[in-house]
Amino acid sequence: MGRGPWDDVVKERVADCVVTVRRVGRGDPVVLVHGIGVSARYFERLAAELARNSAVYAIELPGFGSSPGPHRPLSVPELGEIVLTVLRNLDVGSVVLIGHSMGCQVATETAAHGPELVHKLVLLGPTVNDRERSIGKQALRLAQDTLRESPAVNLMVFTDYLRSIVPYLRTLPAMVGHKLEEALPCVACPVVLMRGERDPIAPTDWLLRLADANPNATVVEVPDVPHVLMYSRPAETARGLLKGDPHAAA
Repeated sequence: MGRGPWDDVVKERVADCVVTVRRVGRGDPVVLVHGIGVSARYFERLAAELARNSAVYAIELPGFGSSPGPHRPLSVPELGEIVLTVLRNLDVGSVVLIGHSMGCQVATETAAHGPELVHKLVLLGPTVNDRERSIGKQALRLAQDTLRESPAVNLMVFTDYLRSIVPYLRTLPAMVGHKLEEALPCVACPVVLMRGERDPIAPTDWLLRLADANPNATVVEVPDVPHVLMYSRPAETARGLLKGDPHAAA
């Protein structure tokens, strides 16, 4: 994976892992954490929106995108600690931390253990729905979502999946077993929970249960889009996540 629209692309060693960090824009720092199997590519449209006023960093976790695979399977808390170390190394102060799908679980662990480095947490299409916590159920919801995404999204996502199939399979049990609803109450900063209106992976009732778990949480819904909302509707996603206003995405 090349540089693409990013201004800088660097590799960072964190313990025995290597992660790729991509940056575009200048201003207040915003950090993006992708979901399982994918890369920073599906964040590019959202990054372009945010880079109008912010320095946007996208972290590619070990085994995904341009980051080499780890020597062993990593738990979600371990991935959160890796992101926390990268934030410390960036030395840009407190950030808006944005996760998508499994990246929401990772970002939540980061925010819970590094409150001084995260002043807002944004969770886009958070996994895993507590009423469907099995690999089979998640595979079914992914298949349903695929039928609702655009061909461009499906091509991008499944190309990334093929490139990272071994890390994907090694990480999947950790993702499904992680309980976001138990980690989210440990986050002290404001939280924005956002979903696409047509997202079968992160349904409305799941986001409402997450909001009940954290008194600082706001739920935002972007109309008429499925799970990869930030690619399909980058401008609406950017407005909703920065304002934390229930009407900002309308």
